[in-house]
This record gives sequence, C-alpha cells and structure tokens, in this order.
Amino acid sequence: MSNSPRVGSKPTNHSIDLHTHTMYSGDSSTTVEEYLQGISEANLSLAAITDHLTIQGAVAIKNILGEKIVVGQEIRVKEGEIVGLYLFERIPPGLTGKMAAQAIRAQGGLVYIPHPGDKNRASMSQTSLLTLAHDGYVDVVEVGNSKLDRPSLSSTVVAEVLTTGAALASSSDAHVPEALGSSHTVVSTLPSCAADLKRLLQDPGTTYVHNHFDPVRKWKAKIVPSQLNC
Repeated sequence: MSNSPRVGSKPTNHSIDLHTHTMYSGDSSTTVEEYLQGISEANLSLAAITDHLTIQGAVAIKNILGEKIVVGQEIRVKEGEIVGLYLFERIPPGLTGKMAAQAIRAQGGLVYIPHPGDKNRASMSQTSLLTLAHDGYVDVVEVGNSKLDRPSLSSTVVAEVLTTGAALASSSDAHVPEALGSSHTVVSTLPSCAADLKRLLQDPGTTYVHNHFDPVRKWKAKIVPSQLNC
C-alpha cells in the first residue's frame, strides 16, 4: 500500500474507479469543475459517481463526459450502506439491504457493497454481506477502499463471497478531487453495460489496486448538501 495517489502515468489497460463522490453528497468538497480535472489527472477510463441520497451530480457530469461516467448512488440501508451502479432514478434511504438491491436490479443496475466490515462507518457487517450474497443480491464487493489503511474483509470472507458469483473491485471512495483513482481496478476493456462490467470484474486478469489516501476535505461555501436534492 502507498500513502500517495496514483496520478500522472498512462494506464496500460483501463483504470476504473467505481466509488467516488462530488459536492452533491454533502460530505464531499469536490465541485463539478474539480471532478472533471481530477478524473483527467488520475488517468481514469471510467468512473462511477456514487453520491449519498442523490444522482443529480452524477447525471450532470455524465452529460459532459458521456460513457466515461456511470451514474450511481450510495444508499443507507438498515444493515449499513449499499451502492447502486447504472441507475437512472434515485433510490430512497431506509430500506432493507434486500429491498434496496431489488430496487437497483429493477433499474438494470449492479449491487455494489462499499467498505464492508469497516466499523468506523455505516458499513455492512461481514455477516450481513454474506447473507445478502448467498441470497443472490450482491454483484460486486469492494475489497479496496482508499479511506482504509488495510482491507476490511478477511481472505476467508472474500473467498466465500466469490462462491456466490459476486465480483470484486477496488475503489477510491474519493471525497476530494486529488483522491480520484487512488484506489482503482484495472480491466482489459471498457464495459458497455452493467452485465459487461460484472463480467470484466470477474475476469482472472483483473487487478485490484489499493492505496491508503484520505486527505482532509477543504470546505467551500458552494458545497451543496445532498438532502436538498432528495
């Protein structure tokens, strides 16, 4: 692991970051303009914007960058947090994990579990993760997150998750632009849809790069709390 972000070098394949935030999250300081610059400097081929409570920022940036952006949302559920990828409608908080997963799947999206087992955040426990995965409601599990100095899941749990058909990913959870891509996943080609992304993440040649990088967020007057966009 490293304490500095991965920027500046051109990726051999395609570096993707499936868990990032903008100022629309309310707890992030990244403006739209800063996000555009940050994603370029990080040499990311694809990024998912997964703001809390809203898809507004993701849609706005996708309108600028097109297929380089996956519209997502981080959702607070009874058991912790879940991310929906490839969404076109906002999902409300307060559901059970299964209900949120069903709502994500109803939009043709992927169910992504962020920072499971991290006791310092509203994370899904390893037990809840495995229950949801064995019920068939987990598509991707985050095994690397830049806010963590070490993986939050044991190798035993990761191995069991894989038996359910779920894929793995490493992502930055960036709340500031310089953290974009600090942790990322390297895939051989770019996905054309949700199912294609899951297939790529399951490919044996996929690699998961985890760097601990969580700089202090510098607050700005123009930050937009996500609850205003519900």
